[in-house]
Amino acid sequence: MDPTALLALPYDLVASVWANLDVIGFFVVLTILLVVGLLECFQHRAQSKRNGDLDASTLPEISLHALKAFDGVQLPMTYCCIKGRIYDVSSSANFQPGAAYHFLAGADATVGLAKMSYDRSLVNSLKYDMLKPREFEALEHWISHMDSKYACVALLKEYKDFVEKGCKN
Repeated sequence: MDPTALLALPYDLVASVWANLDVIGFFVVLTILLVVGLLECFQHRAQSKRNGDLDASTLPEISLHALKAFDGVQLPMTYCCIKGRIYDVSSSANFQPGAAYHFLAGADATVGLAKMSYDRSLVNSLKYDMLKPREFEALEHWISHMDSKYACVALLKEYKDFVEKGCKN
């Protein structure tokens, strides 16, 4: 074999890789996105299972007044409540101070989410009896969403009292 051909081989290889880098890069990025998406999917399933297997009787009860401290400002943890289930949303940048959903941090979002409203007067509203059956159904979708992303850490005392009075849930 010609010695100049041997010297040209690494150069040809590098030139070939360089010329096809855009194709290789595309597949590398695509693979990374696929792996990250699958990992997130598995994490959501695992969190849903943990919340599904949770024995609600073992969870502490927190009053609405105490919940207000978990806003990411007064305490470093950030909690949000939906239909009496209090979730630790500290991992979400959306609930941190200055973010879009910070007004729901340390709050009961039940009535506002049931009505699909950003009306801040509905935050911490304890008027659960004003919700229609269809609005309670909408809450189940929110519960499913929250269960897949965040750990349920407590129950809201006021909502538990509402349910124990025999009202719809």
